[in-house]
Amino acid sequence: MINTWIEVEMKKFRLCSVGLLSKSGDGKAAMCVAYANSLADLIQDIESNAGWYADTDCAFKVAYIEEVVE
Repeated sequence: MINTWIEVEMKKFRLCSVGLLSKSGDGKAAMCVAYANSLADLIQDIESNAGWYADTDCAFKVAYIEEVVE
């Protein structure tokens, strides 16, 4: 039996929620960074959670995704 290791570089994505107004009238939105093999994989994961992204420190309904290129 031969074990083959394939190193896949994860892509970095910025996820944003819909903008909301705070009590003071300032615009607010949740944002976080997520890592996935591809945009399709990330979208599939979000769709399987009814449009919600949940991580250890945040959970919100995703409105916008952009790939972060460094």
